[in-house]
Amino acid sequence: MMSSMSWVQALQEVEKAGQAWVIATVIGTQGSAPRESSSKMIITEEHSFDTIGGGQLEYAVCQKARAMLQDTASPSHLLENFPLAAKTNQCCGGTVSVLLEYFPEPATKITIFGMGHVATTLVNVLGNMQAKISWVDSRANLAQDHNLKGLPSNVTPFLYESMLEHIDHMSHNEIALVMTHDHALDYQLVEALLDRKDCRFIGLIGSKTKALRFKKRLVSASFSQAEIDSVHCPVGLNEIAGKKPFEIAISIAGQIIQITQTKNEAKKGSGLTWKEINNALSEEKAHI
Repeated sequence: MMSSMSWVQALQEVEKAGQAWVIATVIGTQGSAPRESSSKMIITEEHSFDTIGGGQLEYAVCQKARAMLQDTASPSHLLENFPLAAKTNQCCGGTVSVLLEYFPEPATKITIFGMGHVATTLVNVLGNMQAKISWVDSRANLAQDHNLKGLPSNVTPFLYESMLEHIDHMSHNEIALVMTHDHALDYQLVEALLDRKDCRFIGLIGSKTKALRFKKRLVSASFSQAEIDSVHCPVGLNEIAGKKPFEIAISIAGQIIQITQTKNEAKKGSGLTWKEINNALSEEKAHI
């Protein structure tokens, strides 16, 4: 689906939404072409924004871009030449060179609700991950005790009157970890997170007894079995036992690493070398 949004506006939106995207840039034209060099458009799996000329050219570019988005083995950059008459059946008659650049989903985003002992240890462990972490609480005195200025660079603290306020500010596909000081608040947070319907993972600290009680309440609140099963309680790897804060934190961190490695494999590829670009441009000249 095409949107009227400019590529600059779209860039902000897709990053905020946590989506993977491809930017297509016209880097050269020969003869008659529908758009000039430096024209750009943004392509996601479902939408395209702005235009590099429309018609079969744009359709072919979108197809190439979506193949890059879907294939983890594809390169992160691709330079493609489009002789308009031969490849796209357009009557302009010229040739367009398009650079396609793939940008994966942003770094993993994690929200931790609660600044207790386990969470304090956990943020320091996760501070070594390539992840953006939001650390949320409502108790100003705890924030002062933790010296929030000394946190890892990927951790941002948030203080609210109610932690529930933060849920409206979360991005699509976030990992949410609920570990507050109050079981009633934990339940409210879990309900609100399920209502979003877009969390990548919901983890809840607590015992198996707490898990059973929460599940019964969620059934009464008319959540589906699939939604209820998506709440992981007790959160953490079963293989790591122990009740000390650092043991629980390591167990949770291990599960988060397991999730991100399984679902967010990095694309391999070093982009285009100058020789490859030069060869591609030489091929373009040969078509003129």
